[in-house]
Amino acid sequence: MKKPLAVRENIIVAYLNKEIDKIRAADLLHCSSRTIEIYVGKYKRLGINGLIDHRRSNNHKLTDNQRNNIITLKDKDRWRSGRNIRDNLSLEIHPITVWRILCKAGLARENIKRVKPIIRFEAKYPNEMWQTDIMGRIDFPKAGTGYLIATLDDYTSFAIRDEI
Repeated sequence: MKKPLAVRENIIVAYLNKEIDKIRAADLLHCSSRTIEIYVGKYKRLGINGLIDHRRSNNHKLTDNQRNNIITLKDKDRWRSGRNIRDNLSLEIHPITVWRILCKAGLARENIKRVKPIIRFEAKYPNEMWQTDIMGRIDFPKAGTGYLIATLDDYTSFAIRDEI
């Protein structure tokens, strides 16, 4: 657990005054002896500001209540994504962390039965269904700006390609 700034300063000052050794300082701050060397160098250069920890991580511990809230919210509203749940509960964790919790609870998307099944359509004869795909604006260095449009007959796989 990260110690408050004043406590870190007291331990580093005690180490500099040879009141405690490096191993004891590392033990008190729950860090390595190399980290103590880094703290000493920064403390000598910057004073107490050198001991401020600027690292930011998502290694936050979730309480059992927070985990239960994640599971309850997903169970109540199955459509919610990990990001939506995180934002709704104001948690400072990554959406993947929420997803991992949901996987352990058996509530991940792949474990949820669809409300409405996916219906695949395949044409039984030519010209029954055509599919069109429009690719957004593309800048060609020598030809200028263009859009790629492809149209495909689902039965014959005959394709018409247009360039605008």
